[in-house]
Amino acid sequence: MSKHINLLLRNRKWDNLSTSVKAKLIARLNSLFQAISRYFSVSSIKKVLAAAAVFIALPLISRSQTFDPPVANPFGYIPPNSTMGSPAFADLDKDGDMDLLVGDYGGNILFYENTGTKTSPAFAAAKQNPFGLSILPDYPFLAVTDIDNDGDIDLFVGGYSGNIHFFKNNGTPQVPAFAASIENPFNITNIGLFSFPTFADIDHDGDLDLFVSGLYGKMQYFKNTGTASLANFASPVENPFGITPVNIFGAPIFADLDHDGDMDLLEGEYYGNTRYFKNTGTATEPAFASPLTNPFGITQVSYYAIPALADLDNDGDLDLILGEYYGHLQYFKNTETHLSIPDIDVAGAFELYPNPATDKVLLTMKGNNPTQRCKIQITDAQGKILQERNENKQASELDIDQYAPGVYYVRLVSDRKTTTRRLIIK
Repeated sequence: MSKHINLLLRNRKWDNLSTSVKAKLIARLNSLFQAISRYFSVSSIKKVLAAAAVFIALPLISRSQTFDPPVANPFGYIPPNSTMGSPAFADLDKDGDMDLLVGDYGGNILFYENTGTKTSPAFAAAKQNPFGLSILPDYPFLAVTDIDNDGDIDLFVGGYSGNIHFFKNNGTPQVPAFAASIENPFNITNIGLFSFPTFADIDHDGDLDLFVSGLYGKMQYFKNTGTASLANFASPVENPFGITPVNIFGAPIFADLDHDGDMDLLEGEYYGNTRYFKNTGTATEPAFASPLTNPFGITQVSYYAIPALADLDNDGDLDLILGEYYGHLQYFKNTETHLSIPDIDVAGAFELYPNPATDKVLLTMKGNNPTQRCKIQITDAQGKILQERNENKQASELDIDQYAPGVYYVRLVSDRKTTTRRLIIK
């Protein structure tokens, strides 16, 4: 059965099957999985099933994400001399690898430069409040994003007080220089104690929306009613889209964890567990299922689990780092089967080559005569549009050289507003 599915995937015939045939094949594969899972580990079964492993346990939950047991303080990381460890990853010096920022209990922001490579990180000794950053009045919870669409990384910092501090990057993608912090910009409001911010394009409109988790795990949603370059947030909505509060403290992060084209939610909580909220809605109308605790091989850590996602070994998937109360970081390597990542194809069809890629990708329409003018978009893992142009050619070359290593998506939007999407790995 798995050989048959793998052959269909390898020969690109899977998409040509009807929905009912796909469902029957997946059901038979899952019956096989249930029969042998009593005798073998999931990871060993996945290696045998290869690309077909992505369909195990569908439609309940995709098992394409699988994390190894945690490694404490990886890649030479030295914890701060204080409690709390709020991690965030970004390529701050645009050298092609992921650097690390950590907020500590004393209100400092620590920068750990990655002096290794994009496949083998090595973090240098911490620099305290570099690039013009300043100490904050309470322990910082970090969110990094390019909020003004100018090509460099800006920084948002929540904390015990409930305020959100914004450090605009006035430097360059290679040399950051942060302006003095602004408290609660873009119409953000104080939600109460323990504000933890994160960003995602949750409604698929091309700009970044804001989520802030607070005391008792309540989630506040600030819809971005501005643009990708000029954010403006509406009044918050509490616990939207079916999200339910976690225990005491919530630390959220969004990503498409099951590769189905919409944003799922991971949220750390006070007792060291991580809750997974699967998005059972769509990319434009999210709806979150009841949470699962510590799925995909994630295990409980010390108090205050604070998740961060990044492709730390340049293998095309998102690895997980969990910060915790005592300042340590726990590294969960993602061991998902890469060939198992399916295309998300709801409108038409196109191919990308090469994939993975380093600098340029050729997008080729399937069929001989494109009949519609299409909009081509490249988005990051948060759903933010990085590149956009109109095309009606059979083949188009996409330049991705300027992007950091990681996972991106290419979207094709027709003039009929239908969308086709493909994952690409750099």
